[in-house]
Amino acid sequence: MLQSFRSRVIVLGFLPFILSFCNSETSSGKNSVNREPLEEGVKADLNVDSTGSPAPKEAEKVVLTDPERTSKKLTAQAPDPEVNKSPELDGINSSSHYIIKDLPAEHVKDGSVDYTFYIQMALDRHDNLVFPNFPLLVNDTGLRIKSDQTLTFLKGSEIRLKASAEKSYAILDLKSVNNVTIYNPVIKGDRYVHQGTSGEWGMGISIKGSTNIKIYSPKITDCWGDGIYIGQIQNKINSKDILIKDAYLSKNRRDGISVISVDGLLLENIYAGYTDGTKPMTGINFEPNNGECELKNIRVINPRTEFNGSRGIQVAPRHMLASNNKVTDITIINHIDIGSIDNAFKLSCIPKDDIKAKMSGQVKIINPSWRKTANNVPLNLSTNQRDYLVTISSPEVINTSGYTLTYPETYSLLIKQLARAPLKVIK
Repeated sequence: MLQSFRSRVIVLGFLPFILSFCNSETSSGKNSVNREPLEEGVKADLNVDSTGSPAPKEAEKVVLTDPERTSKKLTAQAPDPEVNKSPELDGINSSSHYIIKDLPAEHVKDGSVDYTFYIQMALDRHDNLVFPNFPLLVNDTGLRIKSDQTLTFLKGSEIRLKASAEKSYAILDLKSVNNVTIYNPVIKGDRYVHQGTSGEWGMGISIKGSTNIKIYSPKITDCWGDGIYIGQIQNKINSKDILIKDAYLSKNRRDGISVISVDGLLLENIYAGYTDGTKPMTGINFEPNNGECELKNIRVINPRTEFNGSRGIQVAPRHMLASNNKVTDITIINHIDIGSIDNAFKLSCIPKDDIKAKMSGQVKIINPSWRKTANNVPLNLSTNQRDYLVTISSPEVINTSGYTLTYPETYSLLIKQLARAPLKVIK
């Protein structure tokens, strides 16, 4: 009895130390992040606040000075394509109109009958709409969205494009509109049933000459052109103040996202992968068309690009240079690229010989992790604009053999591009 009592006293005496050790182990486990590539569609918690709003100021803190810590820092993960990231985030209220009320009484729920007319009628009449929890088929005239409109897609909602022979289309068309918010849209293009062979401008969501547009948790796949397009109207009316958050863009034929012209853009937690079929075959592509375009106040936070037919992210603004000098402002934080064929990141800006206008500004790339680029050349720079600077902070490079380069090896690889463009690599 005395021995048993002493044993219990000893165990109880050590109990605080045991609990303390367990707590420290648990805390350590929560703070470690595996930067090994995930399978397509695997999702990890991302940077959002309690309301689901973007938190860019917090993300800016990811600038590191210790290369040994870089590989353990925040990483962007692919959103789960089957589950909306923030299902509680929607625009439904007491005034919401449910589109199912406008469908024929004997409507089908398998996406086999074209209901474009009925959906557009609802869009024209109401400001706050809710899509039903089953797929709807639309034709290549697309759906026109108006100003001051809020759309919510319920879980199970999907817009499917009927097979088209058109060179261009916009499944959701936002043209010259203001103050539009779209929650959880799921859009499937006609890439694999397309009836023509020409063209490359079939867009999942097209935003042209529009202001204050917010799109949360879009899933866009299989478009003949781009998943999302952000551009102009009449080559002069630019888009402004655009937010796209928690996007999943896969197997689109041209680009995951094409950005032609914008002043004020936040892309946060974007997944853009498996883009191939017609050039440029890039996850996120900044490609202005003319001298009226702008690339200003752009922030790309936690993008993940993988297995694209050409590049992860590309910046190619040479067509902006016409009669006026231009300034671009792009910041990219925590970019992960895996297995892109040509480069993880490319910048190209060499205008024609007769162009006298100059490009200036900065492209800042903070804490990138560029993994297994097919040709082991993750960075490609090409510009003769001496005031156009690329700055790369705390880079990580993993070659095709799976070897993580040391910082001196990474620096040596990246700084080769200094002969082709103004470049600063910061440890």
